[in-house]
Amino acid sequence: MKTILVPIDSNKEGDLVAQKAIEIAKAFESKVHLVHVTSLSKDIVVTEPGVEYISPVNLTEYEKEMDTLNSFKAKFQEAGLLTEVHLLHGFADKQILKLAEKLHADLIVLGYIKHSALYKTFVGSVSDGVIKGTKIPVLLIPAPIN
Repeated sequence: MKTILVPIDSNKEGDLVAQKAIEIAKAFESKVHLVHVTSLSKDIVVTEPGVEYISPVNLTEYEKEMDTLNSFKAKFQEAGLLTEVHLLHGFADKQILKLAEKLHADLIVLGYIKHSALYKTFVGSVSDGVIKGTKIPVLLIPAPIN
């Protein structure tokens, strides 16, 4: 297991997911790729293939999200793990799956937050989308029960 993909959200479950991913990555001496996916935004304009323009309004938000990713990256590096970060935009499950394929990930470590049936019907679940869309093993880290 040489490559582990860890989608990170800035909620409290992110720390638990990171902690478990660090344990696994250390045990297998894996390279870790941290990813955060932002929602689609009408303020992102593709000017030519590979070049995007981000409005000043969204730039501040992207900088905050990158800071969050880099703070998680520091935790993995402190544990002696080779770590890269990816900040993507789009539908989270689709972007995670695309990156997992591109990286030839051996494992996806993903947080799982239980939502109501109504929420899942109208919004969906990132973890459900990832599980249904991949043949790569997925380890779900459940949110603590309150």
